[in-house]
Amino acid sequence: MGKLVSVAAFAAVFAVSSFAVTNQFRGTNWADKRDNFVSDVLKLSGMTGTEDYQAAYALSDRVMSQFVEKLGINSLRIPINEPTALKAWSSYKGIIDGILAHGRMLVGYWGPAQPAGPKNMDDWWKMWDTVIKEYGDNPNAYFEIFNEPHMYTKDELRNLYAKWLARYPDVPRDHVLLDGTGLAWNVPEIADDSRFDGCLFAVHEYTFWNMSITTEQGWMNSFKGKVGKYADRTVATEWGGAMGPGDKNGVHYEIMDYNDPNPTNYFMAYIRGMSEQLREWQMGSFYWVGLRDGDWYSMVTRSGEGANTKLEIVNQSGVDRMQYSWTDTVETTPAVQEPFDGIIALPGKIEAENYDKGGNRVSFYDKDASNQGNVYRDDAVDIVGFGCSDSLNTMDCEGYSLGYTQVGEWLEYSVNVGAHDSLVGSARVASGLEGAGFILYIDDKTVTDTVKIPKGGDWVTYSEIEFPVSEIAEGEHVLKLQFTGAYGNVDWVSLGDPNAVVGTRLQFNVATPQNYSVFTVNGNYVGTVYGLSAGIAEQVRGLVKNPGIYVAKPAYGPAVKFNVK
Repeated sequence: MGKLVSVAAFAAVFAVSSFAVTNQFRGTNWADKRDNFVSDVLKLSGMTGTEDYQAAYALSDRVMSQFVEKLGINSLRIPINEPTALKAWSSYKGIIDGILAHGRMLVGYWGPAQPAGPKNMDDWWKMWDTVIKEYGDNPNAYFEIFNEPHMYTKDELRNLYAKWLARYPDVPRDHVLLDGTGLAWNVPEIADDSRFDGCLFAVHEYTFWNMSITTEQGWMNSFKGKVGKYADRTVATEWGGAMGPGDKNGVHYEIMDYNDPNPTNYFMAYIRGMSEQLREWQMGSFYWVGLRDGDWYSMVTRSGEGANTKLEIVNQSGVDRMQYSWTDTVETTPAVQEPFDGIIALPGKIEAENYDKGGNRVSFYDKDASNQGNVYRDDAVDIVGFGCSDSLNTMDCEGYSLGYTQVGEWLEYSVNVGAHDSLVGSARVASGLEGAGFILYIDDKTVTDTVKIPKGGDWVTYSEIEFPVSEIAEGEHVLKLQFTGAYGNVDWVSLGDPNAVVGTRLQFNVATPQNYSVFTVNGNYVGTVYGLSAGIAEQVRGLVKNPGIYVAKPAYGPAVKFNVK
């Protein structure tokens, strides 16, 4: 979330932190029996193509829950194509929602097997529009723009990725995966483009690309060549080998023991070498393939249909090596929203930095990945200190406020509204630019118009503003503060009962008469009155024509608020 800084500092402040590891993904793939490179509607193994939403959800819920139970995954990768999104979206939503009920979902685009790109780019964009509209703000949904984009040159692919990111700016970049060039085997050709700062990258590695490699170290070296120096931002969205018996190049292979430290063929060397390198890098991965009917790489076989589907592990040693590659053992559980430090009582003041706990896209939405202010809380919300003892505003601060704000970002607060006659809003804010502002919601219904944050000289000089608030029912609610304009800092927001503040005005010089400029609570000028402080209330009542909240600002001293009935 934004204050302006010098050009040099701006680049440093807004650079996205690099990822330490990507091991949050413990995944596998669910594929169409025909392979995912099809030109019609996708039918993942177990689908008949006739499912409505409920039937698709029942199947997906069953498959994903068994993947979690039997394999220990927390993420599942599935394909998407234009016919599926444009002709069978309701059914496929059931598949996606069934996955999200148990963990993370990565959806990636597969086109038909052809040397060119999508047949119709308008349909391709419509496909992604459909997916992002439905799941772009889901904290457990991730998006792989183009699987194995071998038909594009490096520059063509870079420009396509940049156009996608520009079209969907609200999708968090750490939820976007960009395949390397070729068959996702050259990450550096994409990753060194600064337009993709904050994104993750995808790499694939298979035995059939180089069957001459017969040692674990050989496969580790091959994999390193595809990733380069970008291991901390790369996910292996496909890697896998033979799990069941089968034939390759005229050679028959029985089920292999991948726990044997002395590999006797390239399959064994590959599975062991890949899992070792993934573990060393702490890289997240999606094994190919978890479930694909008839594929000897499939980690499980399937029996039964729909909600009665049953999965069975083919080769436990393969599961063992997949799990060995994982370095994250934290279970993925649905995020829970809860108050930061107890439910906030209203009428009263809300400290903006005390938004609910829960995480990005649960209790707040922030467009970057880290707290740019580096104070108070350790998540993506940008919090700045004021009145601090150091030049970086991080030590011994008098208080904290929201900063680095961007349009569309929001925060939620659990509140309990008590008895009141009416409510009036106020806030302590700062901005060095025109256009900053916010709007308040109660239970996702607006209770204010856009509240404009006035332009000041900088982002460290705060002022108080007031604004009208619609009636709010007593009881517990969720209040949302959403930014409608960027680069506004907010210290606190108050929803007060104006009747409760009459008679609590600040003291000022009562012995000298002076002019008082009178304004409505919206900041509209009404007129001027003159006199001693003790008589100003009556003069204001005589000046205004309508009941309401008015503010009298003297030439010297602080303003005073009146409730005229």
